[in-house]
Amino acid sequence: MAVSADTAQSLIKELYLMGRAMRVVLLHPEEGHLLPGGVGVLGSLETRGQCRQGDLAVDLCISPSALSRHVAELVGAGYVSRHADPGDGRATLIQITPDGRELLRSVRTSRARGLQTALADWSEDDAARAYLAVQQLRNALTTHAHRTAPGQHRPGPTQNQEVDV
Repeated sequence: MAVSADTAQSLIKELYLMGRAMRVVLLHPEEGHLLPGGVGVLGSLETRGQCRQGDLAVDLCISPSALSRHVAELVGAGYVSRHADPGDGRATLIQITPDGRELLRSVRTSRARGLQTALADWSEDDAARAYLAVQQLRNALTTHAHRTAPGQHRPGPTQNQEVDV
């Protein structure tokens, strides 16, 4: 095992604290009206395109019931549309709406400005190294999640899962 338990615990703690700090520094006013993670669902749906909710839940590594809450909220806000699957009348397909795309554009712009301000004393090289390290960690976690998800027998991704949120 390449990483010690102490290092793993320290990394978990830092990621938790980083998540809290990011929510405070990068929060766009419109995000406060959505469940936490709602913008991430929109970003993933924009990248994936029209799909079934169950497939998106697997991609996001969340339960179908958690995704259902997000989708219901996003449909109610006009950011996602839902309609019958023409190939299977029992299933529904979801897709991002123009209003959802506009919200993502606004959130992305606001978040980028916030991060630029927070990292004002960083060099471009420092930021690029941080990006690569975080990307490597995410890819390892996502690959592991896809291999170990109950009832899922899909291989882990072989390429980066690019989602812009």
